[in-house]
Amino acid sequence: MKLNHIDLQVPDVQETAQFFERHFAFKLLTAPTAKNIAVLHDEEGFSLVLQKSKRQDEVYPEGFHIGFVLDDVEQVYSMFNRLKGEGVQVGEVLVNNRGTMFYFKIPGDVLVEISANKKM
Repeated sequence: MKLNHIDLQVPDVQETAQFFERHFAFKLLTAPTAKNIAVLHDEEGFSLVLQKSKRQDEVYPEGFHIGFVLDDVEQVYSMFNRLKGEGVQVGEVLVNNRGTMFYFKIPGDVLVEISANKKM
């Protein structure tokens, strides 16, 4: 069985879609002016669906996040430095028995993990 898509509820579909296009190389498949839904694909064929939140006060449960894995530790640091350089508020780089990683929130207040499974 293959995971088909994830559907995230966000307050601003266009802002969040643009973030995924810019920083994660997702391609937008739906109209860029659509305010209620965006469907994006990555180079691996994964689909990400963004839908406008129906309620302003909805939040994801504590600990909910989406994770991206990179091939090596150097790519983690490169992404960290690029995001930080563009003004994205990123947490510190962590190194533990799971690998090297950092966390940050994207538009829509969704927590994202960037990691590599190897320690430096």
